[in-house]
Amino acid sequence: MARTLAALLAAALLGGASGLLTGRLAANATFTVNDKVYVDGSLFAESVAIGDNLGCTEHKGTSSFKVCGCGVKVVAHLMTECQTYKQYDTQIGHCNCANSGCDEKVLQSGYTSQFNWQAASFEVTAAERRQQTSFRARRARAGRLSVHATCN
Repeated sequence: MARTLAALLAAALLGGASGLLTGRLAANATFTVNDKVYVDGSLFAESVAIGDNLGCTEHKGTSSFKVCGCGVKVVAHLMTECQTYKQYDTQIGHCNCANSGCDEKVLQSGYTSQFNWQAASFEVTAAERRQQTSFRARRARAGRLSVHATCN
C-alpha cells in the first residue's frame, strides 16, 4: 500500500514538472497572428494556440509541412518521439521577420532519384533569434546593414 502511494505521488510530481516545463516554454514564447503550423496540408496550430502545442507530437506519417511567420519553427523526424536519425531530421520555418512568406517543405531524400520520406514525429518550438554583435547592431541602426534574424 505504501509503495503504491509512493509510486502514485512520484508519477504526479513528474507529470506536474513536465507540465510546468511546457508552461514555462509557452510563457516565454510570443507568437503572432502570422505564426501558423500546417501538417499534412491541415492547420495544426496558429497564433497563441501554438504555445499549447510546443514540444514533440507523434504522427501517423506525413511528408508535407508548412510554417508561416518568424516566431515558430518545426523539426520533422523520421523516428518516433522526436529522435534524431542521420539526414532524416528537417527544419521547417525561418526566423527572418523581413520574409513574410511561408516555408513549405516536402520531405525528400535520395541521391540519384528523390523519394518522399514520412515523418513519424515532429517538434514545434519557438524560433530562436541569434544576438547581434554590438558592431553589427550599430551598423544596422545606421542603415548600413540589413538585419535578418536566423534560426539556431
